[in-house]
Amino acid sequence: QFIGLEDVESPSILGHCNGIVCLSPCSDNLVFCNPAIKEIKLLPKSGLPDWWRCAVGFGYDPKSKDYKVSRIASYQAEIDGLIPPPRVEIYTLSTDSWREIRNNSLETDTTCFFPDYFQMYFQGIWYWVGYEQPKQSVEYEDEEQKPMVIFFDMGDEIFHNLLFPDSFYMYEEGSSYAYEMSYLMYCDLRIILWNGSIALFGFNRFSALPESYGVWVLDDFDGAKGSWTKHLTFDPLEGIKRVLE
Repeated sequence: QFIGLEDVESPSILGHCNGIVCLSPCSDNLVFCNPAIKEIKLLPKSGLPDWWRCAVGFGYDPKSKDYKVSRIASYQAEIDGLIPPPRVEIYTLSTDSWREIRNNSLETDTTCFFPDYFQMYFQGIWYWVGYEQPKQSVEYEDEEQKPMVIFFDMGDEIFHNLLFPDSFYMYEEGSSYAYEMSYLMYCDLRIILWNGSIALFGFNRFSALPESYGVWVLDDFDGAKGSWTKHLTFDPLEGIKRVLE
């Protein structure tokens, strides 16, 4: 109410960094909140046209020594069935403004990459669980989506992507691939820090009923590429609906 917004019962926490929390009271508004000093700030409105859905990331850019927010907007398929590539804008706290950046690293000649669920910020890089999808829309488009890690380096403002471990793409014959992918992405896959390294916590294989949970650590990561090594496996427990890392 102090910043001109209506009451919201449960705003979403999009991310946090150095004691600052980024909140989303609704799809169009973003808010910075610093509980320690009891300050709250409403960010300016987006400069992008109305989107179908969007992903947001929040963190601190050590190069420019500034707090930044990224918004990746995606749009529904055009009349000819082609899915437009996402559009990206960056908010910078020092200028209190948005600016659109090039999104070349989020598309190829035939596919687009869509960051979806923001996971974490670490050392100038934002991480999402996202997917790659053909530009040509199909009837059951979810089955054409290939899930992966998508990350953004705030220093050079370039997106990169990294496939999950091979076992994440193994699914039982005759099962619903789209359902399994959605189940994994929504429920039990998280990007975490493991002893100072980027890691995945989630299913051992791509199945609605996982054989086991595991932790895979990203080795030899240079900010663009790396390889996964499994460090931990444990069986699911009966009656436990979700495991916390």
